[in-house]
Amino acid sequence: MKKKKLCSTVLASLLVLSSAPQLADASSDNGKERVIVVFKDSAKKNPLSIQGMEVRQQYANIPAAALEVPKSALNGLKNNPNIAHVEVDQTVQIENQTRDWGIPKLKAPSAWQSGFTGKGVKISVVDTGISAHPDLTISGGASFSSVTSSYADDNGHGTHVAGIIAARNNSIGTVGIAHEASIYAVKALEANGSGSLSSIIAGIDWSISNQMDIINLSLGTTSHSSTLQQVVDRANNAGILVVAAAGNNGRADGSGDLVNYPARYSSAIAVAATDINDNRASFSATGSTVEVAAPGVNINSTLYNGGYGPLSGTSMATPYVAGNLALMKQAYPSLSASQLRTRLSQDVIDLGPTGRDTWFGNGLVQAPGSGGTSQPVQALSTTVTTSKATYNAGEQVSISSTVRNANGQAVANADVRVTVTQPNGSTLTGTGKTASNGSITFTLSTTSSSQKGTYQVKSDATLSGYTAGSATTSFQLR
Repeated sequence: MKKKKLCSTVLASLLVLSSAPQLADASSDNGKERVIVVFKDSAKKNPLSIQGMEVRQQYANIPAAALEVPKSALNGLKNNPNIAHVEVDQTVQIENQTRDWGIPKLKAPSAWQSGFTGKGVKISVVDTGISAHPDLTISGGASFSSVTSSYADDNGHGTHVAGIIAARNNSIGTVGIAHEASIYAVKALEANGSGSLSSIIAGIDWSISNQMDIINLSLGTTSHSSTLQQVVDRANNAGILVVAAAGNNGRADGSGDLVNYPARYSSAIAVAATDINDNRASFSATGSTVEVAAPGVNINSTLYNGGYGPLSGTSMATPYVAGNLALMKQAYPSLSASQLRTRLSQDVIDLGPTGRDTWFGNGLVQAPGSGGTSQPVQALSTTVTTSKATYNAGEQVSISSTVRNANGQAVANADVRVTVTQPNGSTLTGTGKTASNGSITFTLSTTSSSQKGTYQVKSDATLSGYTAGSATTSFQLR
């Protein structure tokens, strides 16, 4: 039997486009075959018992297992009434602080100024791993490598992808589009840039079990895998946004329906690549399933040796979209994953022929708050406190109110109205604007004749472009 070799989606910036994927020998030297077996029932445990069988992966979210079995057992597996199908385990390869040119193209700084940085959003990078880097914070991860239990990057591709998503907004190197998102390193490819299909499936399976919000897949194949489709579908059904590279096998004239898998599946978002002039990258795969486009030529990002450097490919365009979705998830917290996907295709710059086309899909993605069809509205987070819980008549009551945005950042110039309700129900009010630290303080003077008892305090904050925020507290006057 022959093993299908998957082509990854990255090009070194000065290298020519690699050739189309070729078939590779799937046989091992010990007379065994690596296969993926999908069972007919929903049981997650492998019910098989075959002499000489090795279970390489057992998946949690689909009824399947990756096995190494004697070649003599293959016919028996295919004819087993408990097995839905058997497929060869394929070989997968990577698709090969200054702000990179892609950041302003997507108008990400406008989103940052609005407080959208990807904070709280979990993104798994299923790739060659992610290396420790002064510009990256890795929140966790897993390794499905056959040679190492570490998720550290020994190739460089995964670290570069991670930097496009979430390189820190500090004084060094570059900055990611969603620089406060939480990135997880899921190592499924080896040091030479290749790995098994079963490892990719395991990485997606792990992402589902660990409740990722977004999965970045900068990899692909020209060959369909029903098991890969099943696990991508499962991720999509779980409310996870799956973002995948369209592929680097595009023709110079832009002809053909060439989008790779898993980007070709309807449950994934297929991403094409553009250059600095908003042209289609010559290598970018084309086809009816291209959904959106993003920068993918000479993209500067983090390298696994601690430095920075450029790479090109739809592998680089894909993390821009994954990161942009993290901004959108923060900007539109009430939207479901499917609704966010719809908005992603709406808030674009239309390139090429009017409307959706096979080169750019719906168009070049744009960050939330950057002038799309409608702007996200944040809620103001308001607090109100008094300097102490109990006052004596004649003392001054200090009332402080602080206003922050959804990202926890101070909001200046917000209009604040404080209402104090006295024990007899009558009210006193004060108004003002917050300072640069988001705070404002009011003083209430009391006298010996002031009403004794409980005073209720409410602070209401408003600002154009935000939904109002309010908070309450109380104090005692004796």
